[in-house]
Amino acid sequence: MRILYLGDIVGEKTLDVLKANLDTIKRENRINLVLVNGENVSGGKGLTQKHYKILKELGVAGISMGNHTFSKSEIKEYINDATIVRPANIPCNIGKKVLYINYNDKKIALVNMMGRVYQNTPLDDPFKTMDELLKEIKADYIIVDFHGDATSEKKAFFYEFSGKVDAIVGSHTHTQTADEEVYNNTCFISDMGMCGAYNSILGDDIDDVIRRFRTGVFEKLSVSNDSLYKINGVILDLGEKNQITRVNLKIEGRK
Repeated sequence: MRILYLGDIVGEKTLDVLKANLDTIKRENRINLVLVNGENVSGGKGLTQKHYKILKELGVAGISMGNHTFSKSEIKEYINDATIVRPANIPCNIGKKVLYINYNDKKIALVNMMGRVYQNTPLDDPFKTMDELLKEIKADYIIVDFHGDATSEKKAFFYEFSGKVDAIVGSHTHTQTADEEVYNNTCFISDMGMCGAYNSILGDDIDDVIRRFRTGVFEKLSVSNDSLYKINGVILDLGEKNQITRVNLKIEGRK
């Protein structure tokens, strides 16, 4: 099975870029299934139902989230019925801890986990949470989106659960790393990167971010309006011998 997993999608205009190019990317890479991290789609924080529906229209089979899962409060109204998995170690009863996706005769379990290093959100231990989930998950393949800041925490999680899951892919930093590997038949990368404006700071407007650093004044950031986009992610080839390949594309969009 060949899965395209796209890193954090930043901003609504990135959806337009995906509308125009995703089918071509899938066809050229012989993709069977598309997964995305969608926690930054709507204005850079959260995911509205409107944008969730657009992702589904694009054929996205599963959406993982992160620290901005509930940044758009309306998600509480639809997340339980959506093909969305929220971080399993957020101590709440809203949303799915495991998203099951069927493809032909195979079942995929998609898990979302958040790292605790540098995060101010109250979180349960991701290691213990994964231990508990593995007791109940019944699937042919298990994929984990580990949403966190520290590469050391992600790498520790990878070594702890290598051989027990098929892939652990990092998200959250919006910067693609070059450390993809396979160990004990488990695919890993510290961060898949992002899908968003190329000339930006993590998808946000350059001037807004520089102003915040120079003044120390916390003001709302706006998503970059650049016309060049990057599409970051990974391709997971899952089977008897799992493999991982980075995706790093530059695509012209529109302002």
